[in-house]
Amino acid sequence: MPPSKRKTIAEKLTSIVSKEASKIPDFRKKVSQGAIPLHDAVMSGLAMMHLKYPSLLQFDRDCVKTPAKLHNLKSMYGVTQVPSDTYFREMLDPIETRYLRKFFTLLFAFVQRSGRLRHFEYFDEGYLAPIDGTGHFCSGKIHCPECCVKKPGSKNPQYYHQLLACCLVKPGKKEVLPLMPEPIIQQQDASKNDCEKTALKRLLANLSREHPHLKLVLNFDDLYSDGPTIKLVQSYGYSFIMVAKDTSHVSLYESVDELDKAGKVKRYYYADENGYQHWFRFVNGVSINKSHKETLVNYLEYVETDPKGNKYVNTWITDIQLTEENVAKVMRGGRARWKIENETFNTLKTQGYHLEHNYGHGKQHLATNLASLTFTAFLINQIEQLACKFFQQALEAKKSKKALWLAIRGLFDWFTIDNWEDLFTAIIEGRSVSLKHLVIDTT
Repeated sequence: MPPSKRKTIAEKLTSIVSKEASKIPDFRKKVSQGAIPLHDAVMSGLAMMHLKYPSLLQFDRDCVKTPAKLHNLKSMYGVTQVPSDTYFREMLDPIETRYLRKFFTLLFAFVQRSGRLRHFEYFDEGYLAPIDGTGHFCSGKIHCPECCVKKPGSKNPQYYHQLLACCLVKPGKKEVLPLMPEPIIQQQDASKNDCEKTALKRLLANLSREHPHLKLVLNFDDLYSDGPTIKLVQSYGYSFIMVAKDTSHVSLYESVDELDKAGKVKRYYYADENGYQHWFRFVNGVSINKSHKETLVNYLEYVETDPKGNKYVNTWITDIQLTEENVAKVMRGGRARWKIENETFNTLKTQGYHLEHNYGHGKQHLATNLASLTFTAFLINQIEQLACKFFQQALEAKKSKKALWLAIRGLFDWFTIDNWEDLFTAIIEGRSVSLKHLVIDTT
């Protein structure tokens, strides 16, 4: 009998989620003997997102009646029974989204315990964490009680769902670590739509409760760059870097110009080995605006000129004390905000995760739950890329994420898979047919 293999990172991560999924209270008043466990519906949803299925109907066709696929779902995701597409929606719809939060805290704790969280260290003040919102559903007809509404009462109302996301990032690092996104949904007894600013209050409260010792430098765009938001962020002990456009910060720019005339604003310049020129203008302790004179910020203006003469210009405010020694570091931290746009939202929408696809809208929480499971699958993949040697070698062998997803789905579709290591080994070695642990699916 061959020696048992140690669990791969992929097996550990899916097991963490599977164990927590089994604790979600079953909303069904009576569960008959032999009924599909709620755990299996949740893990089927995760499997669908993790395997990058483009539709629930295709997942239903491929997995419900195919013995080898059921074997693979059990060995890879702990699923024993797969609900049909209709029953799947009915089972996930009533689950309160808050029960999915623990997936993120447990996966994050895994990264902490493994010592790999230190790979994201950048500022002494805390881990760099951009926050931004994105949409994942919009329709003129389909809607649920959680939908926000544009043009309510009109002939053509638009129903939509959004999420406010927060990820740990580091300049120069490909991986990001998403935390549980905050749903932007219609709130009970609300007279108007939920919005990013309101969702931020909930997100920060949840962050503080779930990660009480986690020091963060939150990174925002210009929408959040105001006195009340700064006070809110600082009330939780977090630092910040915020974009500050001249059009929305007239009095701030005027104050900086006045300080500059008085000789109190510093400048710093250097050229790098690639021919890029970097120019900084900065000053500490300026009022954010006339309405919040007591809210002092540190102002950083930056111009980058490439060898062809093209310029990149941006301005940030922060509570990090600025010096000639750290302005370049703060600038790179400010520019890393794009990672939540490109390496998170863009990846989730165009690189196989189908975040904006309508797998089913439901009557309660289905749309938000499916989006949360998509983020869970994305987090698992990011941790695999960060920590799993098998995933890293398989990605190197396939050269791109899209090619890797196709290879994983191909093996899932055509072979019986006993464990994640066999699957990754088949991709790495390119000898799937000859591997004794991978038996062709003749069904």
